[in-house]
Amino acid sequence: MPTTHADPLGDRETPRPAVELMLRNLPDHHREIIVATYFQRRTTREAARLLGLTPALASARLYRAMRDLSAMLAADHPRMPLT
Repeated sequence: MPTTHADPLGDRETPRPAVELMLRNLPDHHREIIVATYFQRRTTREAARLLGLTPALASARLYRAMRDLSAMLAADHPRMPLT
């Protein structure tokens, strides 16, 4: 299911923040669950119904999507060493 109708990221010609670019680099099924839950403010169960998934699969996809985003953020913004 394409996310273009519900995609709050849209196609713009303005510079994109790093997180937006990271979202665009996620696989479609990961981006869909993030858009459905975080941007459209649905519960995981509601997002699962919307996307035709079981609640367990929606939860797993959301977990993996957030894990992948976290890894991208960590790679893009390494932590400063504590002194």
